[in-house]
Amino acid sequence: MIKIRIGIGLAIVVFLVGVFVFVHHQKSKVHDLPQILESGRLSVVTDSSSVGFSMKGDSVFGFQYEIVKAFADTLGLELVISEQKDMKTRMNGLIKGDYDIVANFMPITTEWKNDVLFTNPFFTSRQLLVQRITKDSVQSVKIKKLDDLANKTIYIPENSPFKMRIKHLSDEIANPINILEMKDVSPERLFHLVSMGKIQYTICDEQFAQKLRIRYPNIDVSLPISFEQQQAWAVYIKSPKLLNELNDFLTDFVGSTAYWKIYKKYY
Repeated sequence: MIKIRIGIGLAIVVFLVGVFVFVHHQKSKVHDLPQILESGRLSVVTDSSSVGFSMKGDSVFGFQYEIVKAFADTLGLELVISEQKDMKTRMNGLIKGDYDIVANFMPITTEWKNDVLFTNPFFTSRQLLVQRITKDSVQSVKIKKLDDLANKTIYIPENSPFKMRIKHLSDEIANPINILEMKDVSPERLFHLVSMGKIQYTICDEQFAQKLRIRYPNIDVSLPISFEQQQAWAVYIKSPKLLNELNDFLTDFVGSTAYWKIYKKYY
């Protein structure tokens, strides 16, 4: 009888410990604005580029870095920046709680609707085909319409949001378009590879493509492969207070003198 009572007692203790661990784990997952303010740190992930996050010596710069730095400063938070080229890894890190914000312009789509909340859009933009122009009469023949992409190979970063659009485009033209995903490479790097003739085609956001076009005059970006899409940042779906605070900041900041000063610096 005593053994039975001891066994029941132990079972109850194990159950209560399990409940405590579960509740504590669930609470630890909550990482909205109050928890961020309490920690004193804002963890942000973005890509490695002049409009994302870059380092030169001891200097940190980047269009989106400077915007999110201004946001962190308004809250008196230490900004912790992580660099990640892979979009899927960035989003998974956000969902797991490794990051508070994905400060990386991305098209607002339904792909992540169950996991993230998008900020107010910064701007609308299209996706453009990036191809090389040469003086060679054969090589200079460029893609002028979407149907010409049939059986061509387009290089994109691994897990890029461009992948879905290319698949839809392949269905639209009723012909295969080959997709080659490259690991640990940025759109800016692929742009450079097209300019060097190492690869034939890639995809780039219109605003960024126009910026890079100045640096690479042998590149053509005249063919859009998508309609205009709203571009935004993302927070975890369970961080609505952070989203509201960030949206309030962006409403006041985007279009301000400080914003345009940063914009002209990078575009």
